[in-house]
Amino acid sequence: VNNAGGGNFETFGKKVEDIAVSDLDKMMEINVKPVLRLSQIAVPHLEKTKGAIVNVSSIGAFLKISPMPYYSAAKSALEQMTVQLAGSLIKKGIRVNSVNPGPVLTTFGVTSGATEEMQAAMFESMAANPAIPLGRISYPEDIGMIILFLADRSQSEILIGHIVTADGGVML
Repeated sequence: VNNAGGGNFETFGKKVEDIAVSDLDKMMEINVKPVLRLSQIAVPHLEKTKGAIVNVSSIGAFLKISPMPYYSAAKSALEQMTVQLAGSLIKKGIRVNSVNPGPVLTTFGVTSGATEEMQAAMFESMAANPAIPLGRISYPEDIGMIILFLADRSQSEILIGHIVTADGGVML
């Protein structure tokens, strides 16, 4: 399971034309390159065990997240990385898929530079948002169950290169 990720709250809310290209590099270093490198390292073992790779991305890959444009760009790159790895590694018996969570109750914001107050306000706002038809944000356990499903060949053998959106209906 590749669950690398992070945003940059230092650029939060800035227009894309006002954010340095080096900030895009930072988002790629956090959100894309570790996934590729760890996947490459795992290939020999996964080939022997007919294992699976599950990447954790974000619905930010599909949405215009104005406050964090480079985060969205990096997550879009991760989606393409998932598809490219899936097409290549299935020949070795390794399945690759991705889960794209919507809002999840984690410390992501704080570890990305937001204050605890900012994160609490963000979660409160999201939970009350009519754009989440489920009426709540996800818990880590919700996403964990999807990851387990994708990793279990007996449950999901036919899924190769799929992007599973787990967002409580945000993308409807």
